[in-house]
Amino acid sequence: MPELPVPQAALLQIEGRMDGQMTLNDLTFVNSGAVTIANLSALVVAIGTWVSGSLAPQLSEDWSSLRVIGTDLSDPVGPRIENSVVVTGGVASESAPNNVAACVSFRTAQRGRSGRGRNYVPGIPNVNITLNTIDSTYITNLLTIYAALIGAGTFSAGWQWCVVSRFLNGAQRTPPITIPIVDVTMVGTSVRSMRSREVGHGA
Repeated sequence: MPELPVPQAALLQIEGRMDGQMTLNDLTFVNSGAVTIANLSALVVAIGTWVSGSLAPQLSEDWSSLRVIGTDLSDPVGPRIENSVVVTGGVASESAPNNVAACVSFRTAQRGRSGRGRNYVPGIPNVNITLNTIDSTYITNLLTIYAALIGAGTFSAGWQWCVVSRFLNGAQRTPPITIPIVDVTMVGTSVRSMRSREVGHGA
């Protein structure tokens, strides 16, 4: 079944590479008006700047970004915009293995799984991990970077970072709704595993 359109929303995908494998991280935003080529392009550029100036400097030099892809979720035939963002991680340390990630949790004012999101951040420098525990200062830095996305119009004019909720109690929402993200956190200090990023798999 095709996914239902999400009113005034856009999906932003950060595509990277590490040890020959693709890494993808998704962020969703909702606009105060209709999604247009102009405002979607502005958001894609803003996310690219955030990746190169904030996120990449915290990641191992073994990881590199390739592009940011913005897709209009409000219309099945709406625009899809790509922006080349070629930058290498800024930490001169070997990365943890491909499947090892820091899990940043996105929280809204609503409880339950339908009101949450997350990113599995790749390329965590080994210098910031002791056995399975991520350094507390590194966690703080990562959360600060993601927190910069929070707020209506704060990160990019007209846009608000959000969670898209398509189901509630097993029933499909028609249409899906967007819920503003109000906080970011990491549940515990241990690394997480994303098996699809293992060598020979996918993203």
